[in-house]
Amino acid sequence: MEACVYPEDLEEWWGRQALNHFHLRDLKVAAQKLALQAGKLSDAFTTERSAKFAGCYETPLDWITYGNFFFPQTYARTQLALSELTQFRGWKPAGNRPLKILDVGGGSGAALIAAVDTLAAQSENLNFEATLLDQSELALKYYRALSRDRRKRSLFKTTIQQASLAEPEKWQNTASKFDLILVSFSLGEAFHEKPGTEVLAWLDRMEDLLEVGGILLILEPALKETSERLERLRNHAAATPSWHIWGPCLHRHHCPLLEGKKFWCHEVRHWQVPPMVNRINTGLKRSVWDLKFSFLALGNTEPSRHYNGSEYLRLLSPVAKGHGRLLLSGCNAAGAHAEYDILKRHLSKEQTAKIETLERGDIISLGTLETLGGTGQFRIVNPDQIQRVLLNS
Repeated sequence: MEACVYPEDLEEWWGRQALNHFHLRDLKVAAQKLALQAGKLSDAFTTERSAKFAGCYETPLDWITYGNFFFPQTYARTQLALSELTQFRGWKPAGNRPLKILDVGGGSGAALIAAVDTLAAQSENLNFEATLLDQSELALKYYRALSRDRRKRSLFKTTIQQASLAEPEKWQNTASKFDLILVSFSLGEAFHEKPGTEVLAWLDRMEDLLEVGGILLILEPALKETSERLERLRNHAAATPSWHIWGPCLHRHHCPLLEGKKFWCHEVRHWQVPPMVNRINTGLKRSVWDLKFSFLALGNTEPSRHYNGSEYLRLLSPVAKGHGRLLLSGCNAAGAHAEYDILKRHLSKEQTAKIETLERGDIISLGTLETLGGTGQFRIVNPDQIQRVLLNS
C-alpha cells in the first residue's frame, strides 16, 4: 500500500482560510499563529483528556486550526484503514447503485472526503450518497464552504445533519441503511466517562444501520484508554454472531491484549507530511511523521479473505534487537499475543536491514516456525520466508 498523499486542493483551501482569518499573505506567519492553538487542541484530546471535548471547537480559529493541522491527519488515517479493508480483507463496495456513506461525528468532513477519494480511486464508475452528521454547526459550515469552493468535492450528494453521535434515536432518516459508517476520533468524545453499556447499545444500533455487506469503521487516538475501549467493543462484537471482525484482528477470539493489560493495539504509520502541517509543527515539535491511531472495523458479513494460524502476525511493536537475535511481537491469526525470534547468526546484512524495516501495524507471513518453551513463543526457521501481507507504507 502506497503512503498516503494528502490532496493539494484541500491543503490550499485550508491554508487560504488561515490567511483570510489573520489577514495575511504569508503561510509561514499564519502557521506560527496556528501553532499555539494546535497544541492546546491536541492536549485536550490526549494528555489532558477533558470531559468537555465539545468546548474545544467553538470558534472559527478552532476549526481553521483543525483544518490545517488535524484534518490532513484524519484524512490519512481514514485512507490507511480503509485501504487495508479493501486491499487486504477484500471488501468491495456495492455495485450498480450509489455507495451510501454515513460519517458520524464527522466534523468538517475529513474522514468522509478521504473515504470518497480512496474508494473512487479504486473504482472509476462508483457513485456516492453521503450523510455527514455532527453536533457543531460551525464544523458543518466549513464542510459546506469547502464543497462549494472545490467543485470536485461536491460531485456526490451529501445530506448534512446537526446531531449528537451518542443519540442515534434523534437522527433524521435513520430508516436508511449504509454501506460504510465512519466514526473518526469522535467516539471517545461522545462516550467519555459514560457507562460501558451505553456504547455497547450504540454499537448494536449501528448494526441496524448497515446494508448487507456493510462496514463500520471506528478510528480513535492511540492511547491506552481509547484503544482498550475499542478492544472491549471488539470483544462484544466477537461474541455476537451477526458481527464479523474485519480489522485490525486476524481472529475473533477474546482479545489477548485486553486480558494482559500490559499492551494495547494501535497503529504507527509513516506518511508524507503536508507542508502546512510541517510549518505548524515547527512551533510545536510534535511527532507528526508517524500517524498514531487505533481502529476497529466490523461488518455484517465475513471478510472475503481469511488468514489462520500462528504463521500470520500483526506487529504491535517495533522490531526489537536482543542479544544475538531479532524479536517480533504482536497478535497472530491463532488469537494469541506471541513473540517470534530470529537468530542473527543466520542473517545477512541485507536480510537484517529488510526485517528492521517492518513497522507496527504490518501484517506479515512468517513461514516455517519452531515452537519454543514458553506459551506463544516461536522461532522463525527461514528468514527468507518473511513476507509483508499488508504494507503500511
